[in-house]
Amino acid sequence: MDAPGSRWTPHGDLLYRTDRHGTRVGILPATCLRGEHSLHAVGYRAIETGDGHLRVVCQACVSQTPPYPDNYWTLRLTEPTPARAELDDAPYQPLRHQLAPTTR
Repeated sequence: MDAPGSRWTPHGDLLYRTDRHGTRVGILPATCLRGEHSLHAVGYRAIETGDGHLRVVCQACVSQTPPYPDNYWTLRLTEPTPARAELDDAPYQPLRHQLAPTTR
């Protein structure tokens, strides 16, 4: 939970698709928030924060000394939480263009 009066907002909503078996699949961004690393190549952690958000942490950004400040995406979850996820940048392109001036 954020402090009263906080202007913090997540970067966007976690996007979903339904596979051919009717299972809900979470779609995670495939590139770090900074736009520098492919999460397929450097690794990532997807962490439910317990307050309705998912953090997608870039392992390359967080392993810098000191860690890059923009080392994770924060995405708003909607129920039910998917049992699996996949990486795909395409659905997040509009969001990336909105965030680009503040994250690079």
